[in-house]
Amino acid sequence: MCRIMSVISRFVALSVLAGPLLLSAESAQAPCDVNAKILRARTFATTGDPHRWKEYKSIADVPELDTDGGQSAQVWHDNQGRPLVYTVEPGEDFWTYTRYCFDKSGQLTRVGFEVRTAWGWGYRLEGAVLGGALHPHSSGFFDTENGQPIEKPKDADGVPGALTPKLYPTFSKLPFARLFYAASATTH
Repeated sequence: MCRIMSVISRFVALSVLAGPLLLSAESAQAPCDVNAKILRARTFATTGDPHRWKEYKSIADVPELDTDGGQSAQVWHDNQGRPLVYTVEPGEDFWTYTRYCFDKSGQLTRVGFEVRTAWGWGYRLEGAVLGGALHPHSSGFFDTENGQPIEKPKDADGVPGALTPKLYPTFSKLPFARLFYAASATTH
């Protein structure tokens, strides 16, 4: 019995020590940078109807987006081949900017999110996505004029939904994914 316990405790100790070495190659790589520079992106947009996305040659070719349902998206890959997506969604009282990082299998891994309001304040949040849930490692309110941190504005409680990013657990769940895959199949 003592010998069995000794073997078990050695196995447990070895598992704890070796655990980090057993990570997949993907997770051992540097985390996706939600602030990475946009390079050679494919550009998609819907000017108002969320079910009518179209691909454009560049972000400069996207027509003015409706502040009630318009959205643009740029898609590119980082130097490790992971897809990155940057979306902009205008509104009358606030605009949202979201960066999504996916792993090579298309699973959402990180999110960077920013809201800028017409009331002079904004909100930023960044974090990892684990098990389909966002785990923020930084968040806070800021002054849109100078970018400096501020206390939570009183009117922030009136727009709680605007302070939470939309999560797409996989790349294929993005609203323009079908168009992305269809165009990729015909051009590549």
